[in-house]
Amino acid sequence: MVSNEVTVIPLGTVSTYCTEDKCCPGYLVKYKDNNILLDCGNGISKYLNLPDDLNNLSIIISHLHSDHYGELLSLAQTSYVFHKLGLLDKRIKVYLPYGDNIIDLDYLLSLEKESYFEYILYDGNTKLLFEDMMVSFARNPHPLITYSTKLDNGRVRVVYSSDTGFDNNSLMEFARNATLLICESTFLEGQKGNEDNHLTAYEAGVIAKEANVDKLLLTHFWPSIDKEEYVKEARRVFDSTLSAKEGIKLVLK
Repeated sequence: MVSNEVTVIPLGTVSTYCTEDKCCPGYLVKYKDNNILLDCGNGISKYLNLPDDLNNLSIIISHLHSDHYGELLSLAQTSYVFHKLGLLDKRIKVYLPYGDNIIDLDYLLSLEKESYFEYILYDGNTKLLFEDMMVSFARNPHPLITYSTKLDNGRVRVVYSSDTGFDNNSLMEFARNATLLICESTFLEGQKGNEDNHLTAYEAGVIAKEANVDKLLLTHFWPSIDKEEYVKEARRVFDSTLSAKEGIKLVLK
């Protein structure tokens, strides 16, 4: 019997560079026979179970900043080799946002020639279906065209914020009553400055509270800062807050 559980595995939780045990953004969602990778940041292959996790895999890139897609370069060649070895018989679907970073988009599309990828462009109106798991998108305030992603099977609702500012973002409604909100918390209070392209941990907590989510999982940390500093800040407004850690498994029912 195929399980109805949804398993979320952080593969990368920091930006903009990797350290020994921390990688750039990536979250693997396992549901029934589907593997769904939300962003594909530098280094995340070290936490994948290869080649098994490449089978029936779809990759959704939230936006074309390189820390969110950098590992596609490695996985392109990896998929090609595993296919030639007879270990990968279905192309990996890679969903890219149609947007304004045309140079990067054209480069990524060119990788299709030496990979076992199938590229598909999406926008805010796109709906995807994996078994009974609906995937939808909401536009974020960010310098490049960027989308939050929601996975919803009617019992479990997972929302991944990707990168977003606080003012005019749609997360409070988009993540309404989510089982799990995976939310960026790039800054601690006092670090943000005048630009509103990313969230503080406190702002992530405000969003989680207003959206009435069950649990908040913080991500997109600065690599050299203790993750628990972000958790302490968010818990000032939302108690059920955890920090994401590479390789852990969160099983949602």
